[in-house]
Amino acid sequence: MEIYVVRPGDSVDSIARALDANVELLIYDNQLVYPYELAVGQALLVNGYAGEADRAAAVSGYAYPFISPWVLEQTLPFLTELRVFSYGFTEEGALLPPNLGDDAWMIAEAVRFDAMPILTLTPFGPDGNFNNRLIHSVVNNEAYTANLIRNLLDAMGEKGYVGVDIDFEYILAEDRDAFSDFVRQVAEAMREEGYQTSVALAPKTSADQEGLLYQGKDYRALGEAADHVLLMTYEWGYT
Repeated sequence: MEIYVVRPGDSVDSIARALDANVELLIYDNQLVYPYELAVGQALLVNGYAGEADRAAAVSGYAYPFISPWVLEQTLPFLTELRVFSYGFTEEGALLPPNLGDDAWMIAEAVRFDAMPILTLTPFGPDGNFNNRLIHSVVNNEAYTANLIRNLLDAMGEKGYVGVDIDFEYILAEDRDAFSDFVRQVAEAMREEGYQTSVALAPKTSADQEGLLYQGKDYRALGEAADHVLLMTYEWGYT
């Protein structure tokens, strides 16, 4: 980070070129307003190129395929993982690609910025909401589970994903053990092919906490099955 003092003839583009900085980041950091007129003697904060950011922690983020390319480019340097939201599936375990845009460009951008592209798997029904009927069908049928795992591996190999994130919500209490076993089978299959598996968990405060978000998830069993877990604390409030 440095301070640059504007000289006669300077523009945001010429300053960015001279300092090997990202012009969009230069505009953003200094809150410049189009057409980006500068005054001689004006002090500008120059952070350099965002791609040089130091990752001091493992950071993951969900993003839809329709995310602004500019927003994604500004965020990726600080991410360890990019979780693309999301793939769905049918009751028989057929994999459904994101219905809100093509994910190929996001994977390429993640790789460009050294972030790991992760396939997010969600049980979305035709209405776009979480559907525990889909979960119940797949986790309780060996053939459907095997079909979904096979389709996941095919998609990951074809697309270039390096892991899968299982984001199932509103799991029925009766499917608790079957879901844990499903995650175990997915994780084992992924490890054999060099992929990782994570699972998103609603933030329980006790093992016997009641509620549709909690009763279908066995923290210990899922923690043992997956490579790592994500606690969805936004269930307690977005702020």
